[in-house]
Parts: sequence; C-alpha cells; structure tokens
Amino acid sequence: MMRRLVDYAGLFPPAELSMSDATARYASYLRSPDAWMLGRFVVPLEHLDELAACAEPLLHDGGDAWRISALVGKEANAGVRIRTCNSEHRGRLMVDVVECRPIARGSIASTIGPLPGEMRIFVELPLIDDPRAGLVEIRGAGAWAKIRTGGVTPDAFPSAREIARFLSRAAELIVPFKATAGLHHPVCGTYPLTYAESPPRARMFGFLNVFAAAVFAQARMPERLLTELVDEEHADALRFSDEVLSWREHTATTAQIARARASLGLSFGSCSFEEPVAGLRELGLL
Repeated sequence: MMRRLVDYAGLFPPAELSMSDATARYASYLRSPDAWMLGRFVVPLEHLDELAACAEPLLHDGGDAWRISALVGKEANAGVRIRTCNSEHRGRLMVDVVECRPIARGSIASTIGPLPGEMRIFVELPLIDDPRAGLVEIRGAGAWAKIRTGGVTPDAFPSAREIARFLSRAAELIVPFKATAGLHHPVCGTYPLTYAESPPRARMFGFLNVFAAAVFAQARMPERLLTELVDEEHADALRFSDEVLSWREHTATTAQIARARASLGLSFGSCSFEEPVAGLRELGLL
C-alpha cells in the first residue's frame, strides 16, 4: 500500500521550507529505513535550477538519480527546460513527472501538447459534482488526473462524497491519479492545518482512507460505501495482514492492492514525510 506513495513537497505550504532545507531533508529520507515509502521531489518548474544547485553536494556518485516531479503553469518553454535539466544532470536528477496547475475545460490537450510526451502528466481537476467529463477529457489527452484533498484552511477540503465520486469515476474510466494536500495523517481526524503556534484545526482525510478507497473503487465498491470509507475515523476499522486489507466485512488481497497502486491511486504529495511515517508507527503499522 505504501511503496513510493509519498511525494515530498516540502517547498509548499504549510511547511514552505527553503530549497536548501527541503533538499537536505529529502536526501536524509532517501538514506532512512523508510525510503521505500518515498516518492518524487516536487518542485515548481521555475525552481529547477535552484534545486539542481542545492542537490548537487547531496548526490552520491553511483547512487540512483533523484526522481523529480515538476509543477508547471503556462510556461511556453516548459518542455525545453525539463529536457535541458535531464540532459545536464543525467544520472543524478531525472524529471519524469509533470504536474499541471488547473487547466480550463476544453483546452487540456492543446495545453499539454508541448510537454514531453514521454513524461507522466497529471492535470489537476477541480472537484465538481460529477468529474466524469473532466476525467474523460484528461484521458483523451493522454494525461492522468490530480485531485486536491485539502489545504491550509478548512474551506480547502472537499467532502468525503466528492472524493468518493472522483475515485469511483476514475476507476470506472481507468484514469490513474495522484492526490495533493491535506493527507499528512493515516486516518481521518481533526488536526492542526499549519505549523503555526496556534494553528486552525479542521477535519482532515487520511491517506490510508483515500488509497484503501481507491483499491475498493477498482473492485467496484458502491459510491455510498466508498464515501463511508473515505470518512472512516476509527483506525482499527482498517486492518492489514500479510494477505488482505479489511474494512468492515470487505476485503482486498495484496494483489488487488498492488494492481490499484500501479494503475489507479499512484501517490500523494505531502509537505511532510515525517508525519505520515510517524502516524503509521503510532498505529503499529510500521
């Protein structure tokens, strides 16, 4: 369930670390026993050169290249900059994923057309009552979807029903996705939204809830039950063994989990890697 699930977005709120701090932490996570859970380093396209400069002293000859996800907007030369970075830092840094900020309906294919075709391209989809049309357009453009699952204010969080409907439609239409924001903790609960001294608190979704729901969505669980699973706040309701994941009377095998992780729920971006790891340890899952 957790293999390479957490894309590190330490540059983004609420952490908003400097590039030097974020790259140093990413390097330390890659050396940690929990590195198997770590995905890509997420960076805005305009900061690729800064990333390369800060990462250079942290990269080790003979080690694996850092895998990078570049966040792009309307930059006309995005493809050129990405290919230049990959060429100049071959074997050390590799941008192989592009995340697009929200794109107006009807223009997804033309907007992502100049981007490198060999990349995984994620397009953020605004949460609406029924995301089917947007997912169909994303699929038709040869891209994958991105769902926003929270933020630093209570109004940034969608409803459990909206997430469940997105998961159901994505599974039905076979559109892989990644999630972003608000998934610092394994299971739903009320948590601080920022790292301020007296931060606002709100109900946040759990990454185990969302990605377990993706597994069951691929197995065609009804949307009503997916909503309840996304909203599940009792950690002991999600049970893992060597062979199955269980929620209530529903089970999914490790093969189903692996298939869903490979072809539907791919990763989530988090400005903290330590919080998801600590949360799993507190639950006795690590």
